[in-house]
Amino acid sequence: MIVFITGTNRGLGLEFAKQYLERGENVIATCRNPKNASKLHELKKIFADKLTILKLEVRDNEEIGEVYEQVKNKFGKIDILINNAGIRSGGDADSYTIGNLYKEDLGKVFEVNSIAPVLISETFLDLVEKGDNPKIINITSALGSIGRKSFVFRYSYCASKSALNMLSKIMSIELKNKGIIVIPLHPGHVQTDLGGYQAPLVPKQSIGGMIKVIDSLKLEDSGRYLSWDGTEIPW
Repeated sequence: MIVFITGTNRGLGLEFAKQYLERGENVIATCRNPKNASKLHELKKIFADKLTILKLEVRDNEEIGEVYEQVKNKFGKIDILINNAGIRSGGDADSYTIGNLYKEDLGKVFEVNSIAPVLISETFLDLVEKGDNPKIINITSALGSIGRKSFVFRYSYCASKSALNMLSKIMSIELKNKGIIVIPLHPGHVQTDLGGYQAPLVPKQSIGGMIKVIDSLKLEDSGRYLSWDGTEIPW
């Protein structure tokens, strides 16, 4: 199986790569600065034949095209595409409340968290179509749930994940007749740089749960908004 993952230098992306490698899959791990991704290179020493590391800034259309060509030439298909790369804010300040919002933050966060996953999926679509039981997994957040929203938190981050959920739903409808499963998947509140280290879940638990969910997906599940443990999240 060929698994393509964005944002693998640390956190959830790194753990996704690790767990898929440990079970014998071929992993294409992408990140902005591979030279600085020391933990990813540690995995490369162990899984030399199974791990391919590629440079990818998800906002850079030229790099997306270059990576597409490399993947096409080496593998010819993708079975699981995981859009994991994401950011919590677009600058040094946090857009928490009215009075602290600014255009640059909103724009950058939407570009990375909402727009990039769709454009990457579009670019790699023909390779996904050739995959076995192909799936596009967009890593979202329960913070993007409008139905569960009850407190003020980063405007840009929450809204970007809501947008990703809608874009995932639309993609799931359009791609269903191609046999491609598309879901937004919430990793839970995990101990990462983004989630904070007081979070109840560790990456190993979260990723292990998400992989079980991904393994279990059927075409009729496409478009569902799911959590790491398989439970449904209100839109």
